[in-house]
Amino acid sequence: MKIVGSDLAVKILEENNVKYSFGVPGGHLLKFFDSIKESNITPILTKHESGASFMATGYAQVSGKLGVCIGTVGPGATNLVTGVASAYMDSVPILVITAQVGNSAIGKGGLQEATGQGRTVDHVEIFDGMTKYSTLVNNGIKLNQSFNNAIKLALNGRPGPVHLDITADTFASEIEVDEKAIKKISRMPMGGDPESIKKASELLAKAETPAILAGAGAHDAATQLKELVEKYKIPIATTLRAKGILPENHELSLGVVGLYGTNIANKYLRSEIDVLLAVGTSFSEFTTHTWDPKFQPKLALIQIDIDPWEIDKNYQSTICILGDSKLSLTQILSELKNYEPKTRNTESLIKEKIQRQYFADPAMSSESIPIKPQRMMKSLRDALPEDTIVFGDIGNNLAWVETYYQSLKPNTYYITSSLASMGYGVSASIGGQIAAADRQVVCICGDGGFQMQGMEVVTAVNYNVPVKWFIMNNSTLGMIKDTQNVIFKGRKFNTDFINPDYVKLAEAMGAVGLRAEKPDEIIDVTKQALENGRPTIVDVLIDADEAPSFDARAEAMTRAWGVQAGIWQKIKLIPEIIKRL
Repeated sequence: MKIVGSDLAVKILEENNVKYSFGVPGGHLLKFFDSIKESNITPILTKHESGASFMATGYAQVSGKLGVCIGTVGPGATNLVTGVASAYMDSVPILVITAQVGNSAIGKGGLQEATGQGRTVDHVEIFDGMTKYSTLVNNGIKLNQSFNNAIKLALNGRPGPVHLDITADTFASEIEVDEKAIKKISRMPMGGDPESIKKASELLAKAETPAILAGAGAHDAATQLKELVEKYKIPIATTLRAKGILPENHELSLGVVGLYGTNIANKYLRSEIDVLLAVGTSFSEFTTHTWDPKFQPKLALIQIDIDPWEIDKNYQSTICILGDSKLSLTQILSELKNYEPKTRNTESLIKEKIQRQYFADPAMSSESIPIKPQRMMKSLRDALPEDTIVFGDIGNNLAWVETYYQSLKPNTYYITSSLASMGYGVSASIGGQIAAADRQVVCICGDGGFQMQGMEVVTAVNYNVPVKWFIMNNSTLGMIKDTQNVIFKGRKFNTDFINPDYVKLAEAMGAVGLRAEKPDEIIDVTKQALENGRPTIVDVLIDADEAPSFDARAEAMTRAWGVQAGIWQKIKLIPEIIKRL
């Protein structure tokens, strides 16, 4: 059949269940947007392309479907970069579509050309280092196959972004295409090698003190993990991006392990276990306290991952299982039926959780003014429905959420922790709310991060996307200032700033603005926000002098810096760290 290029592109997207796109139109994209207008795809007009790539990421994270972001040639494409790089490092499947000048203009250095010829930037090269696939589509013959290749790669294996750079005349040209070639691309998960599954199951069955470490790669396997934990009495810790995959109020949940993780998780995984089952985790710097050797278990490490590059990258596995986490765990559960469940006493672990104030730090009940961040987290947990989806951001807010906000349902917390871009949560939460219209989505962010992407609140207003942004307002870049306090002996510089009135700013944007200045106001304003059904900014005035514990971070930095470790001996704030090294 004959079809115009832009119509073909839209038809392929529709066939692959794409319901939304995020981006800003430009002259070279107008034919494409004209075709979108006649489709079942809703284009979300963002205020900036960086917001578009974050929204596509949030949409993909929550829905499990392909996210789509669009930018025009030149600045539209380069504005997408940070969000795309973030998605790449966090393994999120998004399709990036950029426009390119027409074929007749290539090499002439015209307005916004971005082919890499002459003194022009090169779209394909820019995105090549942060996508699984980046290609120029400069004729109709390549269009269908390029879309199929891109979507297949985005969804399969280790998920990730893909990029198509499409010339303006390809969108406008008439193409002869086989209608059967326009098809839905499916995921093709694979299970683990049966022999490795058998060996791993035997190790788990006979282990005296096993544990599970679940990462973001296990997000589809919450049911299997819960069965494994409960039937075989195996404690589980998670990475930050898997927070809540087993409810953190479960008696065998250790919470998040890492620099800002729980005391019990950090202690248990580094001292108590003989067999560790690691599922979908890269053993990142923050998770392992800068690759502490103590994370290598005494007897055996069983590693399940879809990506062969992750196997043995940071810790040597005893058994490696290359495969989809859900399928591999299903295989292990089936194999474990051949063994009588071992009697494991978990009472001492439960008692130790209480002793170590697992989600029960006294500061969580503080009545101090300004508000303690710990109290804010407890009040939010008390006020928000259990299935509320929380998007975090980067900065001290991340540490407060990780340590003091208890996640009670799987896949209800999302964060970027690899590129770790401030502002991610502000925009990604909009995409997440669009993906989960039947549930509440909130963003917990710092004031610094909010200012980087805050204009996207207007996008939420334009489409009535009722995200609730809780801004931890302390007029400083807290994580950086705290580091200056410790490492540079209080020489704080270039980290404090003056905030706008966020209530008035919200109202000017067409959103609702609320404020909490006292601890007992948090639950009330949260309920108001939940009931109004509109995009809402909640300005929470927190104590600027309250800082997350620096001990674990200092210990990790000392390990990473090696010969520079002596600097810590001069810092009076952390003398106990030196004793432990």
